[in-house]
Amino acid sequence: TGVDNVREAIINTVAVAPARDRYKVFIIDEVHMLSGAAFNALLKTLEEPPPRVVFIMATTEKHKVPATILSRCQDFTFRHIALAKVVERLRHIADREGIDADAGALVEIARAGQGSMRDALSAFDQVLSYWGEAKLTPEVVRFALGIIGGDLIARTVRGIAAGASSELFDVVEELVSRGYDLRVFCRDLLAHLRDLLVVRVAGAEAKIIERLPEERVELEAQAALFSESDLVRFFHSLTETERLLRESAHPRHQLEIGLIKLVEIGRVAQLAEIIQRLEKLEAKLHQGAPPAAGGSSGPSAPKSGASVPSVGEQPAVESRSSAPARSAVAPALDAVGSSAAARPATLRLVANNATAAEAPPKTAPGTKEVIPPSAQDLAAGLKRALEARNRPLLVVAIEGASRVSMQGNDLCFEFTPENKHLRDVFMRADHVRLLREICRELTGREMGVRITIEDGAAPRDERERERERLREWAENHPTVKNVLRKFRGEIIDVRPIDEKEH
Repeated sequence: TGVDNVREAIINTVAVAPARDRYKVFIIDEVHMLSGAAFNALLKTLEEPPPRVVFIMATTEKHKVPATILSRCQDFTFRHIALAKVVERLRHIADREGIDADAGALVEIARAGQGSMRDALSAFDQVLSYWGEAKLTPEVVRFALGIIGGDLIARTVRGIAAGASSELFDVVEELVSRGYDLRVFCRDLLAHLRDLLVVRVAGAEAKIIERLPEERVELEAQAALFSESDLVRFFHSLTETERLLRESAHPRHQLEIGLIKLVEIGRVAQLAEIIQRLEKLEAKLHQGAPPAAGGSSGPSAPKSGASVPSVGEQPAVESRSSAPARSAVAPALDAVGSSAAARPATLRLVANNATAAEAPPKTAPGTKEVIPPSAQDLAAGLKRALEARNRPLLVVAIEGASRVSMQGNDLCFEFTPENKHLRDVFMRADHVRLLREICRELTGREMGVRITIEDGAAPRDERERERERLREWAENHPTVKNVLRKFRGEIIDVRPIDEKEH
């Protein structure tokens, strides 16, 4: 591949005329392997070749050959031969040589050639020299060439479709016991998944699939077991598994886990389906109908903290007395838009543990109205509960609040700018969830937790009214309502964007 080799083998002998034949032919195989200096040394000869001299340069990586060389050559591209053509040629050779070979055996040999007639014939010779005069069957060819049979691929695909993890372990055990290369199995399975995807998209008769007619029927049956998105996810996951096999010290374990991941991927519901099921469940709950038994109308069963209404009973949900009903979106925006919409606001949304069983509250007939505790009593109860849970940091934060009040259905803690760090303790999502959980235990209803910082630039009442207007505007904004409904979230704080922390 060096410049000295090119000079000795080509440049120094190219001027010698052929002694017997009409042309002297130089064949340079894998020409892309030549060094840059070797290409430069060869360039002058290619520009002005002697008469009756022909250069044939072969490569499988044409992009690595310099453009100065390519521009002085004629380009002949050899394409893969169709599988059916290779099988036809192998059948002709077998009949001429008197070899008794099954059609399936010739198909396996042709597939081993990967579109190359030369490689297919070499594989044919290898099988004959190994097996002798006996009849050639697909099992014999697979054993002689170390080919992984289509039966193992089919078992794997059907095991994934059925969620039979034990079957996949059996497949890997058989691969290891036969001494097959696990990376080769991964590549064959990837090629099979690609064919299944083509069948799903373009049909079993697509020309880009090199399969025999009887194999296309089986492909079509397997492709019907999956969706296009399933096959795409399988392909990406298996590609990662094949990459990890190159580096893994335990390739068998890596392959087993990779195949089990395909089973689990097949069980994952798509996000659009989950949202659709949530919307159906929400519609049923708003109508007062209970969800179907077994959670068929929702993605999962209600969590332990959720309560599902019985037949004829309206679901109870969180509400704020200071805000209008969530269903009255347009009137609320008309009422608040003139004052609050003029000042853009930044909304901080934090997911909570609210369940699908929450909806606007209704007081059941015949029940007594429960008088909520005062803010100070509720804060004292919070401190006792937090001490019992060994949360001294939150106890200190409650004690450091300059003011505790009830605003609608929210327990509000206000801090001075000097105690802003205590506000940051409250703002952690896990702390907010814990406080809401304790408030629910103490009051028997869902409550929000609001944290603010004192601002000396305006009187307290004016600031509170402004925050109430902003919060009311945010709660009735269609986009915010949609986010809160989809993610079961809660508005923790609403502030104008011109504040220091926006």
